[in-house]
Amino acid sequence: MKRICRPLYLGLAVFFVLSCVTVNIYFPAAEAQKTAKEIVEEVRGVNVAPGKKGEEPQSFFWVGVAHAGERALEVSNATIRALKASMKERYPKLESYLASGVLGESLDGFLVLRSAQGLGLKERAVVKRLMKAENGDRRSLYEAVAQALGIDESQMSRLRSIFAKEWQKTAPPGTWIEVKPGEWKRK
Repeated sequence: MKRICRPLYLGLAVFFVLSCVTVNIYFPAAEAQKTAKEIVEEVRGVNVAPGKKGEEPQSFFWVGVAHAGERALEVSNATIRALKASMKERYPKLESYLASGVLGESLDGFLVLRSAQGLGLKERAVVKRLMKAENGDRRSLYEAVAQALGIDESQMSRLRSIFAKEWQKTAPPGTWIEVKPGEWKRK
């Protein structure tokens, strides 16, 4: 009986060890960082290289482009290009509300209404409409970039956090920036 049980126990132990599988979800941090930086700078009109303004790659998803001996990767598709264009058109209207502290840049990559003091009802409605449109475009942008980079839905908060840092870096002086959850400071 003991001879029969030993192989059975050994077999069960081997089966148990082999059945313990850890699933690692790959997160392309470097690509996400580079993509966020390029998109945010283009939307906000920061550091746009001469001759590049308005140019869009013609391919779908990944495009390899050689720059002075180094290879740069750009994430783009029709959805991302349309979202960037919409956000780029809206940014001049948002900029003064960011700089005056009416709107703030949160840690999760979205705009928040910080202070509507001094705004009339009409202007308050305009700000809320702009913020809602911008946040909707940002949500769609994050989803499109995640899809293009093959980022799992469970990793969306990491992607939004990367974008949030870029939005905060390029925000005009006077913008409220969330530095820790619930803790804000003026840029």
